[in-house]
Amino acid sequence: MRFSRPLLLLAVLSGSARLPAPLAAQVARYEVSVPGASAHLFHVKAEFPTGGKDTLYLSLPAWSPGNYAIQNYARYVRHFGAASSTGQPLFWDRSDKDTWRVVTGKQDRVTVAFDYLADTIDLSLARLTPEFGQFLGTNLFLYEEGKLDRAAEVRFALPAGWQITTALKGSGNGPYAAGDYHELADAETFVGKYSLDSIKVEGKWIRIALWPADVYTPAVARNIRTALAKIAQTEDRLMGGPPYDTYTVFFNVIREPINFGGGLEHSAFADPAGALGDFMVPLMAHEYFHLWNVKRIRPAAMWPYDYHAEQFTPLLWWSEGVTDYYADLTNLRSGLWTDEAFLRNTTTDIQQVEQAAEPWSEEDGSVATWIDEVFVNSSQLYYPKGALTGMLLDVAIRDATDNAHSLDQVMRALYTRHYQKGTGFTTDQLLALLREFGMPDVDAFYQRYINGRDPLPYEALLPKAGISVTKTITSVPFLGVVAPVSDDGKWLVQLVEPGSAAQIAGVQPGDALLKIGEIDTDGAEDWSPAFRRRYQGQAGAPLVLTVLRGTQTLTLPTRVQEHTSTAFSVSRSATPTAKQSRIWQGLATGTTGG
Repeated sequence: MRFSRPLLLLAVLSGSARLPAPLAAQVARYEVSVPGASAHLFHVKAEFPTGGKDTLYLSLPAWSPGNYAIQNYARYVRHFGAASSTGQPLFWDRSDKDTWRVVTGKQDRVTVAFDYLADTIDLSLARLTPEFGQFLGTNLFLYEEGKLDRAAEVRFALPAGWQITTALKGSGNGPYAAGDYHELADAETFVGKYSLDSIKVEGKWIRIALWPADVYTPAVARNIRTALAKIAQTEDRLMGGPPYDTYTVFFNVIREPINFGGGLEHSAFADPAGALGDFMVPLMAHEYFHLWNVKRIRPAAMWPYDYHAEQFTPLLWWSEGVTDYYADLTNLRSGLWTDEAFLRNTTTDIQQVEQAAEPWSEEDGSVATWIDEVFVNSSQLYYPKGALTGMLLDVAIRDATDNAHSLDQVMRALYTRHYQKGTGFTTDQLLALLREFGMPDVDAFYQRYINGRDPLPYEALLPKAGISVTKTITSVPFLGVVAPVSDDGKWLVQLVEPGSAAQIAGVQPGDALLKIGEIDTDGAEDWSPAFRRRYQGQAGAPLVLTVLRGTQTLTLPTRVQEHTSTAFSVSRSATPTAKQSRIWQGLATGTTGG
């Protein structure tokens, strides 16, 4: 699941496979109902076999795989209760933050029930409106501790006229089947009134569920269907065929503003003519590639999932960032992007990485994603930096082997040698595969650019694929304050950066900026562009700051400071060598050889 670019909609892509028939006595059974949609409450019943135990420990996950943030879904539970198979109330209490302890009373099965508040727009939270609802399995489905391999059945009791679309295998009101809890937890589900469409790609059905239904105009439908077909064909070909029987794409198009990703507008999803927003195709390609990378190819530290707490791994730069790279390659290889569009996207990734406030390691960012860092925010930047790292590794392998090998082969080897053998992979195992397929000096590259904080070697490696790199260094005047405008039009200082021109002048939090050198700060118009224009190239020149501190106007002398920034842009070389052309062609088409 990607977060690095502005979010335009909530989208989940999920596949289902054939399941073995479970033994009925071992199955956990669930029922999801909607007693009052206007109250934003799902009602859940869950029936568990006791296996002769005196006490059952039943837990709700604290997070959802693919969204690396603790959500503590148990906080949305109310009216919890437990009963025997004959309906007699059973004693229960809380064992920890997300676990209920139920005394079985020597019954062979017990039923628990609760209401779940679903009133928040978020990437992994349930939501229920008077005509529509959505949830992830992690939101609603309890599991018995130590029984993650237990099969499950799910039924629904919904208002008249509501339909059901879920990643689980089944139809109608159910039962829908999951082979184990991991499959149940990963199942996105829509209920209510929404649009449902389908296409067939390589003999397998892909369903498209989209809410609200009026958004799915004929033009939007045509463009989504075309893009999905090209994405699926390209990525299936790369990885050896679709790993599902039926695949479902869930789109929840958000019309109202939300508190992450900025205010979202319907036009960002598609324009009035049905042309998809810029974010749509990369999002679909990214999520589809998660069928392999993350859903199946997974770091060993996340194999199996622990739903109680953070699962720290330094490899999310590969799981998410390299997935971004393959999404971008998919768009190029399928014809959804031109060469120029692919390289413009590469330039955007470089700009995101190079604008970070301080050097950071993508391994550190992979671990820090769980806390959503306030300052560097490397917990988001491992997406573009991981994508760029994947591209550089791919170019280096193709260059060293004269295009005989590629990163594609590394990805396929992870699939066959780890996922298909039931294991995750470690950093050492990934580096060994890179070495096997021809990556030169793997350990040094890893220590400098993945575990280390050296700037990525764009200029050294990208030209090997016939990609020209232009580097521009600029100096920009820098004051060193965070000073938002107040309701009465004053620019009030909240933060002063140590060592900055403002700090040397003696500016303090709470001061109101009145004048920056010759630049007045009257009114709500941002003064910083005028400041940068006026003092560009004047580092060290005298500068007087005028501030209001309480009722006193102060003039504070300092000197102009400048921050140096580096910008890169990339484009196709006008005169590539034969080898550079081969490497570019290999990247652009997913081929190796001459």
